[in-house]
Amino acid sequence: MKPGHDQYVHRHANGLCIIGLASTHIAFKDEGGVTSVDFNVGKSDRSGLKVTGKRKKNALHFESNTELCKACTNDASYIVRCCVKGSLLEVNDRLIKKPELLNSSVGVLTLTIQTVSCVSFDCANNCDIGMADREGYIAIIMPKPADWVKAKATLLGTEEYRELRKDILPL
Repeated sequence: MKPGHDQYVHRHANGLCIIGLASTHIAFKDEGGVTSVDFNVGKSDRSGLKVTGKRKKNALHFESNTELCKACTNDASYIVRCCVKGSLLEVNDRLIKKPELLNSSVGVLTLTIQTVSCVSFDCANNCDIGMADREGYIAIIMPKPADWVKAKATLLGTEEYRELRKDILPL
């Protein structure tokens, strides 16, 4: 992943992971922030996904580097990646009509970071969950427990993330 393409991964107590853009993502530096979100990437349109049943029938299985969507600004488009290997249960299709839900994350700190020039962070401890993190998330992924252990080893914790981005994070 490219520098500045920071994302967060919030793992809920039930094991599900919420993927979103961190407030330090480069898309928020562009004038107007994110203006549109396109889930039609790869071989399918992720917004048409309908998962059913206990065994999550019809779920797409993704690797950690799989594209989830494109977040577009007035000047550029940015690929949002999965960050965690697992089954895609849901994408936030409200972002198609209201992409400004992502922009409300600017100034709000949320936490979990991937070290390959991508920031993804885990909101387990002392995390301020803002509007964008409740309503402006990108997707919900269900990783297997073993896959989460592997993914967590590649992600930064809250303090590591703050230390890495201390020059651009609000105090």
